[in-house]
Amino acid sequence: MRARNYLMLCAGVAAVVVLAVLVVPGVGDAFEGALLGFLATYAR
Repeated sequence: MRARNYLMLCAGVAAVVVLAVLVVPGVGDAFEGALLGFLATYAR
């Protein structure tokens, strides 16, 4: 896979994830919970 195609794929996936987090309440809550759990575990 060429670098340009890879960057376009990454940008597309990132855009879909951001839209899903903003629009779908369950996905946003799950992502927030996982992120808070990770930070509570590893942050000092």
